Amino acid sequence: MKNKILAVTNRKGGVGKTTIAVNIAAGLATNYKMNCVLIDADPIGSSTLWLGDTTINRLKIKRLTLPNSPNNKYHALQTWGATLLNTSLNCDVIIADLPPIEIGVFSELINQVNKIIVPVGLSSLEWEASFPLIERVMSASKDINEAKGIIVPSRIHPQKIIPREKIIEVLPTQWTLAPQLSLRSDFQKASELKNWVGNTAKNSTAHKEINKLVSFIAKNIN
Repeated sequence: MKNKILAVTNRKGGVGKTTIAVNIAAGLATNYKMNCVLIDADPIGSSTLWLGDTTINRLKIKRLTLPNSPNNKYHALQTWGATLLNTSLNCDVIIADLPPIEIGVFSELINQVNKIIVPVGLSSLEWEASFPLIERVMSASKDINEAKGIIVPSRIHPQKIIPREKIIEVLPTQWTLAPQLSLRSDFQKASELKNWVGNTAKNSTAHKEINKLVSFIAKNIN
């Protein structure tokens, strides 16, 4: 399988980035036997706090904090990207959990990763924060027919089903819409137990939702 680098990010926090990054990485390693590296690029180290003491076959965690200093920022980002690429040579897939990201940093990163995964809820605030990322991916995509970005509807009310057809109709061709993840206590429980939801709440609704998302991601990176 060709090496792939997927970055999970948004311009704001609280949208489920780490939940998605951790569980996708663990799901790809467990369900699809992929050698996966989870990059914890957030200065807070949320992914490491979540899975740092957990042993999941074929999954490794690496701290690689995203540069955010204004001094020589773009040179530092290029160095960061080169390290990411070098890491990808020894695994099947990389999932990078990025911190809330400014548009200038995002623009630099677009060409350093294969796919951009953007979690977003149904609030207008989250969509407004996501629009600049959507536009930057569109302008940077050389092939307008290739989906570079993946939107994951995240933290949706358990009884709410998003209008997928309406969203897909207006979504640019460079973007694709993934299955939704609901706001469920099993994800919080998994975080507290420092494992992925497949080990802490096997066969739960949360686990089934993650499995659907993992299957979608796996099809998009093969």
